[in-house]
Amino acid sequence: MNVLAVDGSPTGSGRTGAVLAEVLAGAEELGTRTSVLSLAEADGDGELEAAVEAIAAADCFVFGSPVYRGSFATPLKRLLDVLPRGMWGETQAPITARAVAIVMTGATWHHYLGLQDLRNVLAGFFGAHVLTPGLYVPAEGFDAAKRPLEDVAAQARLQGRALAELGAAIAGGSALRAIRPQA
Repeated sequence: MNVLAVDGSPTGSGRTGAVLAEVLAGAEELGTRTSVLSLAEADGDGELEAAVEAIAAADCFVFGSPVYRGSFATPLKRLLDVLPRGMWGETQAPITARAVAIVMTGATWHHYLGLQDLRNVLAGFFGAHVLTPGLYVPAEGFDAAKRPLEDVAAQARLQGRALAELGAAIAGGSALRAIRPQA
């Protein structure tokens, strides 16, 4: 199984990336292969096309983003805007009926509801199986070097193991793989 972390931060390699690394470490504990796709420099159509190809090659996903204005960041929004969902003549639907986890970071706990917008898009619009409840980490969840505190890292690794288990369950279930968006 291959788990792809999509870092939707406009700057890359920050707090969101640090939490994504912990989620991937948890998935690796169960023997999965992992990789990271940073959207920090995906500002043209060619980069977005390459991102869609990378997503099509993976089995499970963890989408990460800092929270801006109560929602996920623009690079992730741009990717989701071009990601096929198998409708209207599209032949691909790379995250439909697949296991997906969500990681979001923000300044304070006031932004944790930003998880809900992304969950709705992934589950409702794409028909992905989103691992609940998601993981939100405010600034106080990091040390001075912007590394996740141990309790946050432990939660992130648990999310990674759970994502790998959910991916295996979906791969082994015909009904779970048959889920599609309604419209």
